[in-house]
Amino acid sequence: MLVIAMVTSQERQRANLNRMKEIMKEIESTTNDSDLIAELNELLRKQYPLSLKWHLVMFKSEIDRSLGYLEDIRKEEVKVVGGRQKQRKEPKGGLKRVYYKSSEIPGAFKLDYSIVYDAETNQYKWLKCSTPRNTRAKVFTIPISMIGSGKLQWSEEIKQKWGEDSIGQRESVERAINN
Repeated sequence: MLVIAMVTSQERQRANLNRMKEIMKEIESTTNDSDLIAELNELLRKQYPLSLKWHLVMFKSEIDRSLGYLEDIRKEEVKVVGGRQKQRKEPKGGLKRVYYKSSEIPGAFKLDYSIVYDAETNQYKWLKCSTPRNTRAKVFTIPISMIGSGKLQWSEEIKQKWGEDSIGQRESVERAINN
């Protein structure tokens, strides 16, 4: 007997988001990632009506940023395999823990810093990562943290990076009024 199960859009969305989370974790642990990246990009093209539009914009932005880091990491991996790795030289004064402009960071060390929002000074700054950014581990930390139960959400990690979610809160109020 053939049983056909109807899948709702909510269940499909939840499954797609969970699959994206799995793919991102797999990419962090393997160097053979071309097919996984293609599948991730395909899932990003799908509709996610339960998520706020602003959260989807930020999620896609963070995925793009993570994929950019991943591309830099892949280049480093190729250099290591090729045996042509250059020695990184620290500047004479040493590296700072915090930079306020990305142009101040020496080029060889840019992957070791990530941008964060400082609520006290109300500005963005580049902070030295505890995990070097030239490893695949934790490349997708922020996008993974945004995947909630069936929809995208503003996570603690993204609050640390971008501050409070005033645009998302406004969008939620507008949705409540319109529905």
